[in-house]
Amino acid sequence: MAKPLLIFQIGTNNWQRQGEFAPGSGILHASFHQTMNSMDGVKCFSIYPSKVQTDPEDDDTFRVFKINHDIPICESVSPNSSYRWHSMDDKEYQAYLNRLESEICAFMDQVEAREGKEFDYLISHHAFTNAMTAAQIVERRHREGKTKLKHFNFVHGTALKMYIKEKEGDPEYPMRFLTKCQGSGVFSGVASTQGVWVNSEDYIGKFLDCFPQYPKQNCVFSRIGVNQKIFCPRGTEVARDLAKHLREEDRGKVANMKRLVTFVGKFADWKRLDAVLYAAKEYEATFPDLGTAIVGTGPPEAIAMYEGLSKSLGLQRTVFLGPKSQDVLAELFSMSEVGMFPSYKEPFGMVFIECMACGTPTIGANSGGPTEFVKPGQGVLVEEEADWRTEPGMKRLGSKVAAQVTKALQMNWKRSMGASCVDFVTTNFSTLAQVRGMLSNMEEWSCSSEVATCFRNFTGGSQISKQQLLQLLNKLLPGRSTTVCEQMLESSGALHCEAVDYQKFLAFLMQA
Repeated sequence: MAKPLLIFQIGTNNWQRQGEFAPGSGILHASFHQTMNSMDGVKCFSIYPSKVQTDPEDDDTFRVFKINHDIPICESVSPNSSYRWHSMDDKEYQAYLNRLESEICAFMDQVEAREGKEFDYLISHHAFTNAMTAAQIVERRHREGKTKLKHFNFVHGTALKMYIKEKEGDPEYPMRFLTKCQGSGVFSGVASTQGVWVNSEDYIGKFLDCFPQYPKQNCVFSRIGVNQKIFCPRGTEVARDLAKHLREEDRGKVANMKRLVTFVGKFADWKRLDAVLYAAKEYEATFPDLGTAIVGTGPPEAIAMYEGLSKSLGLQRTVFLGPKSQDVLAELFSMSEVGMFPSYKEPFGMVFIECMACGTPTIGANSGGPTEFVKPGQGVLVEEEADWRTEPGMKRLGSKVAAQVTKALQMNWKRSMGASCVDFVTTNFSTLAQVRGMLSNMEEWSCSSEVATCFRNFTGGSQISKQQLLQLLNKLLPGRSTTVCEQMLESSGALHCEAVDYQKFLAFLMQA
């Protein structure tokens, strides 16, 4: 019986378990892990950081990288941290990386001894510390004679935002980590990282701006998937099901609420909760039965600011629920008329997809990742405000959002679009489809890497003679006679002259 493909993932953020809420990248990592382990012929193991969680007692496929501080983040805030990498000194930073590398290698060694084979693929999340650590692990294992492992990186976006802020001279982000990452060579070519996925198409250009030596053909857009066992229409209702999620001081606000709109996001300025609150001021006056649920959290000063704005605007049916689990989010989305997420250049918009999976249309801003998938059949994107950081600009954005909420209720988007939202997610955004695509990418990139190595070993240059090509083909496609290989090459059209360049040969081999 063939041994399974072994995959290891290094997470940047915690998973949502043991009472600790998780940001989108942590949720996505967990989803990848679970999906891979549900597939035939694949076994996945993972590690992620947390100061709260402990190793599972009933699951040997993942471990917690224990830390005594909040999870370091690249920029902005996460649901449970505002501790930036830039606040670490070089000694702390290097100690973190060294310990991470050692714990991962020890975990991998234990798994390999139990499974009786080496790991095939290593996936690092975020184009930063995990990627550099993964490259070190590959190099370390190669020195130990374990040469099978290949590294791939999943770019989530926040590291790119940090690099861009460093390049732009933002005083809160002095030039430090972009040069470290560039100097490490992890993205100088495919030697350390065979392939890169980005979760938004426009991130390909941003990634290559930061790492111009990396080959564009090995950097692809991976469309985010959602777990539809969790995010699906739940049949929940405002009158019956909202109260159990409220704070005690908000229970009096729901007496007249029959309909709901929901915002989910961390309390960071670019999520633009301000616009949602200004919008609520307008539509509360128009719809006396409509309420607003705010799900999320942030630093104490941000919580105080947004709740203070709600009070100063005199909002009567706007409730702050704090962070909630995925199951609760699915309940809230299912009972809502629409989801409101007017973020500025949202990286990939997972919350949009989760909302649509529950049969609820969405309203967002016409920038970032959502522009790639939010169409008229699933909701609407309002035009941006150039000066949204000012109060007048934010109010104008809020008015645009309020106008779309009014339209959604008047035209009953929930009834007319709900089913198509679910179908759209099923067709285009399942986690299984995404993971299958990633496995296909890794196989292709790995083959490309092996061919390139053989090519260099055979020729030491950029071209190969017909005779060398036949020898190489015999090595890469064992079991075929020289005559068969010659026939394959002739019929493929790969040979038009005595010397064949590597890229033509690789393209032929991918089809062979």
